[in-house]
Amino acid sequence: MKNIFYLAIAMLIVSCSATTTASSQSSQMKKKTLKGTWSLTNIRFVGEEGLYKADLFGIADSPCYKGGEWLFIPNNGTGRFSINGSERCQEGTHRILWSFYESGNGSTELQFKLVDAKNKPLSRDKSGYRMTVESLGESNAVFRVKVDYEGKPFDVVLTLDKVSNEVKL
Repeated sequence: MKNIFYLAIAMLIVSCSATTTASSQSSQMKKKTLKGTWSLTNIRFVGEEGLYKADLFGIADSPCYKGGEWLFIPNNGTGRFSINGSERCQEGTHRILWSFYESGNGSTELQFKLVDAKNKPLSRDKSGYRMTVESLGESNAVFRVKVDYEGKPFDVVLTLDKVSNEVKL
């Protein structure tokens, strides 16, 4: 009888540890897939028809991000994104700390905080931003950002294409 009890305990421990490893591998695979330099190639709006102004990440209007470069370094969760300059957009590069968040409804979100050169959060309350991962492949990624304009909620969908696997910050 003791042997059956010990066998049951051993099986429970092995099955629990296998589950943990599988879920961490999933997150690790996502990080590995996102690793590299990406270009934001398309921005589209989903919601009621109309004209919208989408201030993304407290920095600039959504069109300013098109053509910008995003860099993700998975081993330390750092990265950056850039905004190309124009008469409506101020050129700039913004450092981030990022990770994946598995929400309770089964979706994955990319969460990030804007940080300084020493990776200290720029916001006093250490808050950040989240984008739902619509798809993530070796050469293409699609993120959905929930925004609000004049009390009307809508989504901004960002499409990124991989440029390189290089990871120089």
